[in-house]
This record gives sequence, C-alpha cells and structure tokens, in this order.
Amino acid sequence: MKRRVLFWGRFDHGYSRNRVNIALFRRLGWEVDFFDVKVSPRFGDVEAFLRGLWRRPAPDLVWVPVCRQRDVLAACRWARARGTKILFDPMISAWDKKVLEQGKWTAGSCRARRLHEREREMMNAPDFVTWDTSCHVDFCEREFAVPRSKMAVLFTGTDEAVFKPEERNSSPRRSGVFTVLYHGAYIPLHGTEYIIEAARMSQDLPIRWNFLGWGAYRAATEAKAKGLSNVTFLEKVPYEKVPEAIYAADVVLGVFGTTEKASRVIGNKVFEAMGCARPVVNEFCAGYPPEAKGCGAVKFVPPGDPAAILRAVEEYRADAMRGVRHDAEAYAFFKEHLSMDVVRRQLEAVLERMGLG
Repeated sequence: MKRRVLFWGRFDHGYSRNRVNIALFRRLGWEVDFFDVKVSPRFGDVEAFLRGLWRRPAPDLVWVPVCRQRDVLAACRWARARGTKILFDPMISAWDKKVLEQGKWTAGSCRARRLHEREREMMNAPDFVTWDTSCHVDFCEREFAVPRSKMAVLFTGTDEAVFKPEERNSSPRRSGVFTVLYHGAYIPLHGTEYIIEAARMSQDLPIRWNFLGWGAYRAATEAKAKGLSNVTFLEKVPYEKVPEAIYAADVVLGVFGTTEKASRVIGNKVFEAMGCARPVVNEFCAGYPPEAKGCGAVKFVPPGDPAAILRAVEEYRADAMRGVRHDAEAYAFFKEHLSMDVVRRQLEAVLERMGLG
C-alpha cells in the first residue's frame, strides 16, 4: 500500500518550494493529499473535525509547508490524535524576518520576546523540521533550541518542468549588449538598492539591467532607478513565463542584502537561473555546496557592495567578449548539486530518519 502525506495549512500550492516537494513525494511513490485550512489556522484541527477529515484514512505523515507557523500547533494536535508523524518545512523564521531583517521591533521588546517564545514552541512541536540551508539549521538550533537530531537540510530546488535549458536559438540575446536580470519579490534581503547602484556605475557601459518581479519594495526600487537609461522594469508575467526572461539574460543576480538572514539563504532565483543554464552573481552563503567556490558559473560578492556586483558582471562580460560563455557549466553544476534529483535524495534521507523510508 502506498504511503500517504497530507499537506496541511493555508499555503500557496504554486510556490516553488511547495511545487517541488509535492512533485518529489509523487516521484517517490507517495499518495499526496491536502487539507487547506479555510477559517482559522489556530483552530485548524477543529475545522478538520467539522469538515470530516477524520473519515479519511490516517496519513503516514502530515507536512506543514513554507511559512505556515500559524498552522503548526493545530496540525500537531491533529496528527498526535491520529498517531501520525508531523514535519514542518518553514524555510524562514518569522522572528528572524520581523525582528532581525525588517527591524519591526527591537530584539528586547515585549513583542519580539513573545514572538520568539511562540516560534520556539512552534519549531519544537513537530517530529522533524527541514530547512533550505545548513545555516538555517544552525540558526534554529541556536535561537529556538531545536535538537539537530530533529532537523535536516532540504534544498529549495526548482520545478524543472518549467525551469530548464532553452531550446537552441529559441531566445537570441541582444548583440553587443550584455544583459543582467534580477527577478524576485523585492524584499530587503535581496538588496535591490545595491543592484541599482551597480547599474548607476555602469551607465557608460553596454550593460542592460532588467528587473522582473513585484512586491512591497518595487516602488522604492523604481524610485532609486529614476533617470537611469540602462535599467528596465519588466511587466509581471506568469510563473511559467519567467524562464523567457532568464533566457534573454547573460547573467542572473541573486541576493545582496546586508541582513543576517541574507547570508543564510540560497535564493529561489539561483536554482531557477542555473536550472535554465545561466551563470549567477550572489553574496556568499555557507549553505552552498562547497564545490560552488570552484565553479566558473557562480561568482560570490560581499553583501551590500555595488562595485563588487559590477566587477563580477564585468568579468562575465569580458569572458563573453572572448567567446567564453558559462551556460553549460551553470547547468552542469545545477544537475550535480542543486537539482530535483539532489533534493529527492535529501528527502529520502529525511523520511528514513523519521522511520518512513
């Protein structure tokens, strides 16, 4: 009989990490079911009872997806009552985001302390917690006292049915102009203001800086770029169309923010770019595979350093002028170290540790 996983909570089914994890369970032969909380995450277990979830066969695993801290405790209560193991895949810490990244409250304030205590409870309640990098595993152990024996790394990956190398000559790049792409959600850890400054420093060079995305800080980014003729803000496109913007670029930019969180992540855009066979520039994160430091398709720069971003772009442009492109190397690194096959093996190891292998 197939094992069954129940994805629980008010979550975005189409978000990249969720798409990958759902697809990988199916690839492993698991049956995938969903309980979408519609009323109150805090009382999701009550809603599950009222909606008759108890009539379904008990799953082998309850999975609480990305950023659904509010769903965890109710999901744990329901899973414990059914004798089911539960895993939380937070990807980010709400306390980290609101206190350390956004500075919404100071760390010593009453609100920050209450949030820290609530999240500590939420992180310790499940049977297991997965994180996108080893840096987040370290952070969770340090901040929330979650034992390392209950945690593991599960890379973000990307949907390889969407993000894959382009067909030959399907999207020729502009002759004579080196194109750089940022695509993302315009959040502080991305450091888009530093990309804009790098663009300002390169106004006399044949480099085009394209921005694709949406989010709270897009307007501020556009304001900083006012008067720059070498910057273009592209219109929002569906998820499935993002690869077209990547194909039109020579290099893709990652994360450059100066917050602690920025140094703990490997952005979705890195997986997506390298899955589409494009080299990247990014600030260093210790969670990268060690081989990244020797890969010609990955250039690491210090956080918050526009000049370093521009130098890395210029190095790629100089290579391209000599006829040296890093597309094939980017894809080879992706396949070996960041692909869904890699994430599948990580997931198999997690399930084995939970006694569900």
